[in-house]
Amino acid sequence: MKRFIEIFTEEHIPLLERQILFSGLSAEDISLFIQHSNPFFENIQKGQTFQLPNEHMRMIGLVFKGNIQIFSVGYDGSRTILKSIREGETSGILYSTLDYYNSVIELTADTDAYFMLIDPNSIFIVEKSLAVIQHNILVNLLASQRQVFIDISQHMMILSQRSIRDKVLKYLQITSNRVHSYSFKIIFSREELASYLAVDRASLSRTLGELKKEGIIDFKKNKFKILDSRYFMY
Repeated sequence: MKRFIEIFTEEHIPLLERQILFSGLSAEDISLFIQHSNPFFENIQKGQTFQLPNEHMRMIGLVFKGNIQIFSVGYDGSRTILKSIREGETSGILYSTLDYYNSVIELTADTDAYFMLIDPNSIFIVEKSLAVIQHNILVNLLASQRQVFIDISQHMMILSQRSIRDKVLKYLQITSNRVHSYSFKIIFSREELASYLAVDRASLSRTLGELKKEGIIDFKKNKFKILDSRYFMY
């Protein structure tokens, strides 16, 4: 991974200003913090998979451009999706406060993406000249974690369902509640959704087909529409 300071220009400032981590900071504040923290940077191309180095596992990570899926890789090569970080929806949400140390973590980009890793000590260990900036970033960090814990809680709720059908219905219900609409796009491909639900892809496709045949839902690729609202009150 490269150091971000090697490529950092004023053109990056508007992208960083949109992140939760830097909310309320001026362009000058952000620039000073980048120089102080000297973060790592990776440009991940669409379709590319990048394995996160073990020494970077406990750093604070954020996507400030593009969409990235974060996977945990098992010893048998199986991949389980941990988090989807997408620009304009959850960009800046930090995943690495969860302890995946000594795990194999892979990042897969479904669009060209910029990914940054920041040493948490650059926030937690006070530098007198940057104390106000560090304090504001710490407050933003705590605020951003609220959404992380909500996402984890919802994921656990979905996985606790007994059947594949119930998992699918619970996932679609939560998504519908989030957007307050019976028509929405999901953020996952079929393979990614199967991983997120911890089910076999063929079984997932069969279950979706049954729900469609029963007139409960309709879908085309990642576009879904709820037809029977009794299952999806919000």
